[in-house]
Amino acid sequence: MIFIGRHRIFGLVLGGLLAVVLVGCAAQAPAGGGATDTSGNKHYRIGVTVYGQGNFITQGQEGMMAYAKANNIDLLWNAANNDVNTQASQMEQLIAAGVDAIIIVPVQYDSLSTQIQNAKDKGIPVIAVNTTVKNTDLLTSSVQPDDVAAGEGTAEIMAKYLNGTGNVVILQCVLGSSYELARTKGMETVLAKYPNIKVLTKGEAANNGRAEGATRMKNWLTAFPQIDGVVSCGDDPGLGALQAIKEAGKKIPITAVDGVQDGMLAIKSGDFVGTMLQHGRMELGTGVAVAKLILDKKPYEKLYTYKMKPITKDNVDQYMEHVVTKKDDFLKILPGLIDQNLKSGDISNENL
Repeated sequence: MIFIGRHRIFGLVLGGLLAVVLVGCAAQAPAGGGATDTSGNKHYRIGVTVYGQGNFITQGQEGMMAYAKANNIDLLWNAANNDVNTQASQMEQLIAAGVDAIIIVPVQYDSLSTQIQNAKDKGIPVIAVNTTVKNTDLLTSSVQPDDVAAGEGTAEIMAKYLNGTGNVVILQCVLGSSYELARTKGMETVLAKYPNIKVLTKGEAANNGRAEGATRMKNWLTAFPQIDGVVSCGDDPGLGALQAIKEAGKKIPITAVDGVQDGMLAIKSGDFVGTMLQHGRMELGTGVAVAKLILDKKPYEKLYTYKMKPITKDNVDQYMEHVVTKKDDFLKILPGLIDQNLKSGDISNENL
């Protein structure tokens, strides 16, 4: 993976698997303590392993890189392609590389306990961001969205759009992940409150991808003669469902979660009814900031909660600027904004 621009970024292979992205320009730090550059500033290496490299994670990577560049931090970036064993191996290699901290976006809820314990034994803090693990006691800190509320929000948008009546399908993300479990719970809780809304079925879009969402939707369009709405766990699966719906010559409303660029554009075009904004640049960037607090031995919380905002045609233009049309300007203010938000406690605030 190569990025062109002001960042000094290069790839390195450790044990044949570890893809490394470095942001910054100071000398490499020893494990656990960081190094000090010629200006007297602390310099850290922070390892990252994420479940995959879809739209949301790519957006989040931009936020992490922006914060890292502004704060003299090198990021060692890895994507696990939604494979638990790959992610476990990446963690072990980051530990062996002697990084100062590790940020994880886990593939599955019930995973990585051994690796997190190994990191803890080496004095390396582990911060879970966006998704989490079952054994949260092992984590040093965590930055997590309120995924139950996100599922409730997207289901509520659909229920109101349908005036409380209709047949809907629930398109799930990667089964077994913490966010899928929470979002599905939120969706089902809200839809159960509407006696005239029938949930025809639910099913996974593996890898949280568009292709998988399209395949799942094609099967449902064949199986069910009347589908009045699609409630999706994520924008990307929902966009895949949209493709299948259009290919079938139909128009079915869709709601989702994440607020990625194409999801926003789908709201503007009328193809999506709404989504819940989880701004990856904000959320994942905050993970790097929390890691820095820990390494700087400053006060930090065990859990930071990111609260998503509903986006519909009424307010989509407002959020398009930060996510799409003026994202480069937003990235310039992002490091200061994240630091401000950590002090205020509202980590989803986007106003500097």
